[in-house]
Amino acid sequence: MELLPYRDEHLALTEALELDPETMSELGGPADPDDIPRVHKMRIDTVAKGEWYFAILPEPSGPPVGAIGIWQSRIQGEPIHEVGWMVLPEFQGRGIAKEALRILIDRARADLRYGRIHAFPGVTNAPSNALCRGAGFTHVEATEVRELDVSST
Repeated sequence: MELLPYRDEHLALTEALELDPETMSELGGPADPDDIPRVHKMRIDTVAKGEWYFAILPEPSGPPVGAIGIWQSRIQGEPIHEVGWMVLPEFQGRGIAKEALRILIDRARADLRYGRIHAFPGVTNAPSNALCRGAGFTHVEATEVRELDVSST
């Protein structure tokens, strides 16, 4: 598996992920197609700022099938590092997100910026909750997150 920093060439992946109803079912539904350039630029800017956002390639030099990243965010006014991932439906259930998250967490453990990493899967998103448990995340609480500020601090 290979994690490649998100680049302009990953626009088709952004479109495929963000516009897919199944992929976005736990994330508020498919994006507005007019919003894709902004979302794509945000991911590229995340990488340019030195934060991590990657395209997931199950096979080196193969096509990307998902995305994963750690970015600076805020919850209840406090700065945090949040992790998130998406895998195209036809590639789900193959352990791709699990392996990508393992690689990302291993890298984060070696980087002092990332002391604690938070994940916010929906309570009804059983696969992502299972992935979090398997990766060693601790369930703290179920809470309604109406708006998560993903701007850098």
